[in-house]
Amino acid sequence: MHSNVLFIIIDSLRADKFHGSKKTSVTPNIDNFIKKGAYFSETISSSDVTGICVGNIFTGMFSQKTGIIQRKFNSKIKTLFDILKENNYETYATVPNLTWFNQLTERFDHVDSFFSANDTQNRLDDGVGETILNRLNSNKMKSPWIYYIHLNDLHQKIIVPEKYDKNEYGDTNYEKMLSCIDEWLGKILNQCNLNNTLVVITSDHGDYIPVVDNYGQIPRIQAFMKKGKKIFPQMEPIGVKLFIILRNLIMKKQQRELKKQFSSKQMKTLRARGNETLDDETLKVPLLIIDNKIKAKICNDLVTGVDIFPTILSYLGIKTNYSNIDGRDLTPLINGSKLKEIPIFIQSGDKQEEKDSLVVGVRTSKFKYYRSRKNPKENIHLYNLENDPFEKNNLVNSFPEIIDSMENTLLQYEMIQQITTIEENNDENKKIEEELKKMGYI
Repeated sequence: MHSNVLFIIIDSLRADKFHGSKKTSVTPNIDNFIKKGAYFSETISSSDVTGICVGNIFTGMFSQKTGIIQRKFNSKIKTLFDILKENNYETYATVPNLTWFNQLTERFDHVDSFFSANDTQNRLDDGVGETILNRLNSNKMKSPWIYYIHLNDLHQKIIVPEKYDKNEYGDTNYEKMLSCIDEWLGKILNQCNLNNTLVVITSDHGDYIPVVDNYGQIPRIQAFMKKGKKIFPQMEPIGVKLFIILRNLIMKKQQRELKKQFSSKQMKTLRARGNETLDDETLKVPLLIIDNKIKAKICNDLVTGVDIFPTILSYLGIKTNYSNIDGRDLTPLINGSKLKEIPIFIQSGDKQEEKDSLVVGVRTSKFKYYRSRKNPKENIHLYNLENDPFEKNNLVNSFPEIIDSMENTLLQYEMIQQITTIEENNDENKKIEEELKKMGYI
């Protein structure tokens, strides 16, 4: 019988706060898990917003191929869960009660949803943790199973439980909350038999940790909208749009006032995801794979979220058609071999409904390149990450040959992937395909 799979995504969790010298949270369980599994310290998310990242993770493909973006899900695309169901897996989920997640889990066998709207959501201490434990303790989970858990405890407004609201648990609310999450992770994994369960812990994207608390928060309006969703759920999309507009106006006003108090480095922490930057604070995430057959090791090779899909299937011994998959099987790295590094496509998200990202780029272990999606000559950034890990010096005018090389890689990503959406019987699309062949892209 195949192994069960426990798949945990901790929304907005940064790699540097999960493992390493830069974290101040207290995480004995996470530290112990890392000693039991394969930890990928250089995991780069493909975007800085949830919809794109999670869509990419569970399809093994970048969003140009799938059409899955921040507020748009494509139910025609086969996901990891669909493949596992075809192989007699029972599918379970505990996810936010949002339209995107509802569509992702529409074909699941069992779904537990929790409240989430307008930057306010139920968290582990609000009953989500008990729901998960009850599910694992029910003795009704049909093996083999995959259980997908999406935690929002670090997402947007962070409310630290009283027990952890102390300096000993972290320097910031973000890290204090991670100390709380660690306790719950210990409880959750304690219910799993690692002799027959593969555990994956990762994040969709990272986040900025602002120098001030409650930045961009509108508590009264959020509370009002939370009540309104229960009474008029059909009004949620309109409410979200109005809330985003109002919040952006308030954030701009706050920024003008805070610039008088803080340095440029501190002001960077107030940036919004889904904008015109792709800092590593938002892209570098943890990836930990635990199983009793896996020898503990830390892999420093560059990997990305789309690699998780083929890695799980390979580990489970399930064969599928990989011809259209962007991700790579990471089991050679887990087993001590090498894989050739492949540049990672990255893009910002646009929080407005069904709109393209503002910037796109390519990330390697040494360089990061990104620019405006609409105009390749605008908002160009190039960073040497080996010499400048904090991305202080934009080398846009210093290394044109590197920019040309990265731009060529970026174009291949974008144009090859657009071909996959072409309908076979469309004459106009066939003409486009022939043009791209002449250009050498396919």
